[in-house]
Amino acid sequence: MLNLIFIFVGGGIGSVLRFLSNIFFKKLTFLNAYGIFCSTIFVNIIGSFILGLAYTVFINKADIPDYIKFAVSVGFCGGLTTFSTFSLETYNLIKQGELLQAFMYILLSVITCLFAVSLGVQAGNHLTKII
Repeated sequence: MLNLIFIFVGGGIGSVLRFLSNIFFKKLTFLNAYGIFCSTIFVNIIGSFILGLAYTVFINKADIPDYIKFAVSVGFCGGLTTFSTFSLETYNLIKQGELLQAFMYILLSVITCLFAVSLGVQAGNHLTKII
């Protein structure tokens, strides 16, 4: 039951931050046309980095309680990241005939998120050496 409560809290925090990120990017006038896309890529990159970092810390530090692991990974990162939003945005680009833009969006999202996970794992390896 404690795991579920922490997943709920972590998910709520991640979801609220995703919502606020969307508002922030919509207010940037030079990104107005793609504000939602920038927000989605941003939270997916940050979430990927955090999950890579957390994964590495969690496997190297066995004394971290499961409820913390679930709160960060399933809860926070699950609430923050937006694969379903990314998929809908890509679908709409394809539907509108913007095939090149859809392809670039997919490519940029996948490559940057994989890179962010890799950076998170590297940061986690360094962090676990000092804690």
